[in-house]
Amino acid sequence: MTHIENAIQKMRAPSQMSIICIDITNKCDLACSNCTRLLANQDAFWDMSPPNFRLAARSLADYPGIIAVIGGNPCMHPQFAQLCQIFEEEIPQKERRGLWTNNFFKHQEISRKTFGIFNLNSHGDERGIKSVTPFKEISWFHEGTSDHSPLLTAIRDLYAEEEMWKKISACDINQNWSATVIQNKGQLRYYFCEVAASFDLARGTDNGFPLQDGWWRKPMNEFAQQIKHFCPGCGVPAKLKGHRDRDEIDTYSISNADIAEKTVAKKRKIIKINSIAEVGHIDVVTDYSPLLKDYKTQTLPKKKKKKKFFKSFVKDIFKRPFN
Repeated sequence: MTHIENAIQKMRAPSQMSIICIDITNKCDLACSNCTRLLANQDAFWDMSPPNFRLAARSLADYPGIIAVIGGNPCMHPQFAQLCQIFEEEIPQKERRGLWTNNFFKHQEISRKTFGIFNLNSHGDERGIKSVTPFKEISWFHEGTSDHSPLLTAIRDLYAEEEMWKKISACDINQNWSATVIQNKGQLRYYFCEVAASFDLARGTDNGFPLQDGWWRKPMNEFAQQIKHFCPGCGVPAKLKGHRDRDEIDTYSISNADIAEKTVAKKRKIIKINSIAEVGHIDVVTDYSPLLKDYKTQTLPKKKKKKKFFKSFVKDIFKRPFN
C-alpha cells in the first residue's frame, strides 16, 4: 500500500462528519491572520445565489448531522433573510440548521428563529462581541482572540513524503471539522474539506466536484483526486505556530507564494518560511488556550435532547477547538 493509500484509509469521509458546511459568501468584516477561508487572498467578492443555496441544502437533505452556514461572515450576504427562508423549507429540523458567524449585524432575530445551533467567534472585535453576546448561553461562544496555524505553509515544503502523508492522515480539519459546498464562478462544487475549497477560490481554479444529491455518502477513496491535489500544498497538517488573528499576518512557504503575494498590494504582512525550525509547532490548528475562560457550552432544550444524533454530535464537538 502506498503512503497516500494508507492515509486515505485513515481519513474521515463526509458521511462520518458531525458537520458539513455551506459557504455562502466570502465577504467578511474582519481579515484574520491565516484565515481558514483565505478571504484576503481571493480576487473578488461573491455571494451564493438563492437558487444555488436551495440546491446545496437539498443535496444534504438526508445527511443526519449539522449543516453549517458559513462565510466569510454569512450575515453579510445581501439576501440572508431569503436564504434563511429557503433553509427552513429544505431542512425542516431546526436543530440541524447551524450558523457560524462573528457578527449578526441586523440579523439577530431572524437568526434566532432560523437556526438551532450557533458557533459564535468574534475574534476579539468589539462590534462583534456586542452583537453575539446576547446568544452567549445558547451557543458555542468565544469572544477573545486566538492564534491561527498557517494554511499557506505547504506540508510538502517541510516534510519528506512518508511523514507528510502520515500527518495528512491525522489532519485536524478532516478528523474534527467539515466537508463543504461552495459556489465557484456561479457553479456549485463539493469538497471533502472546507480548506481545500478555500485554495481553489484563492487561486481561481476549479477542482471541486459538480454538486449532486447525496454526494456526502461517497467513500473517501472517491475523493482521492482532491486529496492528492490539495493536501500536500496545505499547512494545516503541519500545525505550525502562526499569528494572533487580529494581527492580519499570513505565513507561507514557497509552494503557496502565488497566493500569499496577492495580498501585498492590500498592505497585508506576509512572512515566508523555509523550515519548521523558523516557527515551531502548536498542538491544535487554532489555539484558544490563553482564553479558555471565554468558552461557554450550550444548554440544550429538552426537546432537542430527544434527537440521538444531535446529542452525540454536541458531546463530540465540545471536546474540540472551534474554527
